[in-house]
Amino acid sequence: MNQRVKMIAVILGISFVGTLASKAWAQEAVRIGTSSVGSVFYTIAIGASEVIQKHAGVNTTVEPVGGSSANMFGLNAQKIEFALANSFAAFTAFKGQQNFKKPVDVRLVIQGQPSYRWLLLRKGAGIKGLQDLEGRNVIAKRRALPEVELVMNAFVKAFGLKKDKINIIETTDSPQAYNALRAGSVDAALMPFSRKAAAVQKPMTDGVLDFFYAPKDKRDDILRHLPPMMWGDTFETGVFEGQGKDLHLIGLNTYFMARPGVSKENVYKVTKALLENTKEFATYHRAAALWTLKRTLQNVALPFHPGAIQYFKEKGVWTAEHEAAQKNLLGR
Repeated sequence: MNQRVKMIAVILGISFVGTLASKAWAQEAVRIGTSSVGSVFYTIAIGASEVIQKHAGVNTTVEPVGGSSANMFGLNAQKIEFALANSFAAFTAFKGQQNFKKPVDVRLVIQGQPSYRWLLLRKGAGIKGLQDLEGRNVIAKRRALPEVELVMNAFVKAFGLKKDKINIIETTDSPQAYNALRAGSVDAALMPFSRKAAAVQKPMTDGVLDFFYAPKDKRDDILRHLPPMMWGDTFETGVFEGQGKDLHLIGLNTYFMARPGVSKENVYKVTKALLENTKEFATYHRAAALWTLKRTLQNVALPFHPGAIQYFKEKGVWTAEHEAAQKNLLGR
């Protein structure tokens, strides 16, 4: 009888320990929302997941939710804990603008690589100044990237164009836009791209297109008509083969976001793991090399998660200016 009691006690003990382990595992497990399989965001999310599991001891899964805006909705619905999104989608979600009827309560963790939005012109179209766009077909609208149209509107305002005189064409993706430029069915396109992107370099090399080169002060005029998460950058002459001048253009960052309800401890662990293992992270995608502490604290447009702030304070980089900006951003 005593032996049987001991056996039952052992079984109950194992069951209890298993339950505790299961609960602890569930508390540590987080889901990272990202774009479609094969995209840059998806590859980076996979790399982030591996680095987090290895160096933070946090179990992660990657969920291809379907794009930046979809990830913001996913965070709001508590279907994911972390998400990658471009800064425009994150900012408009936080403010309850554009596609978001109500504000989405999200917090910034890390700022990653930039992407750019700028105007490309078809060579041979005879466009010497932006006034020449009037009466022309211009690709400047994409449902999945509402900021494209927003930037085009800023061009219109900064250069005093008549938008109703420009035939704005909508496309669904970048290959469709580049094909239209090659075919000559459009004369310009406002495009998303990255530094040294092959999708831009090939038609430039083929003599199909070139950038619209604006003086820096005129680029800054465009920025004045855009929300604060967009910022100015410069590609020095020669970043692209055939780029004959410095190119002043508009950038926006990749944001790694979290729900406010994700524990401070987990966000701290994730922040530390990613920012202290950048070289390893970059082996998954070279863009991950730009996920740095310095970059994270520049051009901040959203409030940080307390877990990230804990790490910044530990590193001695969280200043009184950052604290004041945080309070201001939390006040929306």
